[in-house]
Amino acid sequence: MIFGKKKTADKKETSGEPQVPNLEIKAAGVPKEEAVGLLIACRQLPGYPLAVILLANAINSRADRILIDFSAQGAVPRYRVDGIWEALPAMDRPTADALLVVWKKVLGLNPAERKARQDGKFATNFRDIDWVISFMSTGVPSGERVLFTIERKKPVLKTLADLGMRDSVQESFKGLMNGDKGMVVISAPPTHGLPTTWRLALDNADKFVRDWVLIDNKKNQEADIINVTEFFYEDGGETPEAVFDKVRLKQPDVYVLPSLIGPQIVEALLNQIHKEQKHSVTRIVANDAIDAVSQILKGNPKHAKAILGVMQGVLNQRLIRRLCESCKQAYAPTPQLLQKLNLPAGRVPKLYKPTIPPPPEQRVDAKGNPIEIEICKRCNGRGYFGRMALFELLIINDKMRQAIAQLLDKPDELRKFAKQNGHSGFLEEGILACALGQTSLEEVQRILQSK
Repeated sequence: MIFGKKKTADKKETSGEPQVPNLEIKAAGVPKEEAVGLLIACRQLPGYPLAVILLANAINSRADRILIDFSAQGAVPRYRVDGIWEALPAMDRPTADALLVVWKKVLGLNPAERKARQDGKFATNFRDIDWVISFMSTGVPSGERVLFTIERKKPVLKTLADLGMRDSVQESFKGLMNGDKGMVVISAPPTHGLPTTWRLALDNADKFVRDWVLIDNKKNQEADIINVTEFFYEDGGETPEAVFDKVRLKQPDVYVLPSLIGPQIVEALLNQIHKEQKHSVTRIVANDAIDAVSQILKGNPKHAKAILGVMQGVLNQRLIRRLCESCKQAYAPTPQLLQKLNLPAGRVPKLYKPTIPPPPEQRVDAKGNPIEIEICKRCNGRGYFGRMALFELLIINDKMRQAIAQLLDKPDELRKFAKQNGHSGFLEEGILACALGQTSLEEVQRILQSK
């Protein structure tokens, strides 16, 4: 069985050679006839089978990244599955170089260039799913680094509930998004799914009775959002201020700004909120909601007081692995553990933990003989399958605004104040996810400790 599908025996299989998956690679930015010619030529290269198998195995393993670090001695490939990097067997340098030549050639890049950054993109279909793969290579002090980013062409996540947002949080957040005369901030740490949450938040907002417009730099253009009219400025072209002024004349109801751009735009936006009763949504990369507030206010000192006056709420999220439903193990928490988690005795009769098989060297009996251990076929022994998001939603009312104004330079005290006034942070949300059997305490601890 290869890549999860049974194959009829052929000469390659009987000779011990790996069977190469049939991946039709459609390079972007390369003329069609040229792309076909490059693919045909690359199929004759010695590194082609391994190049395609590496990608197919990554998709089959649910990886969203492939990272290959080259050195003088060889190369180390890794897959990122559910946010965790997994090392693969190292390759010798000739084998790794042959693999890299294939990908650079098929994308119309220069195989001889090992220092300057090169980018490419291609589409493929595997297991009846369309994929878009981004390729990047660049020189590093140790040699060269190659990164593949693997994405489905059609997004699977369509609602905030798909991300794991609880019903009560959804209700509050949608109320903020569909509000008026204010600002809503969406945030997340790096690599914790901010673009996806941004898209879903806008997709699930009420855009049928109000006019939503988005203003951004053309080079940052992302996938279209239904019923949001997009306006772009370009470097060396029309200025963002000119675009904002043009959009203002159309009298939209909600301004969507992926970034606040600059002080003139901030001032113009605040005028629209105060004088015209408009609404706005923006985003920022931040470790938590308090960090997001701090960055926005300190990044706009001239307008900090006015921004705080219109800010209504901040959403922040962290991605966390879901326990595998096929192999997770239940256990009864001790009274001491429940007390530590601030859970009432008897409220949560059981928690869950992952089933992680021991490493191969430990799979032996008392005499040292190897023993077979059944490994979960769904998660392949990882103990986790897929990810969800933990959300914290900071509601900014008058009491919270006063605390922010006084404690902005004391973020830990500000977090403590928010918690004392009913704010549910990542610790509380993580414990709730454990109580619901969605994840483990170990995973929550890992996420809380990550920087």
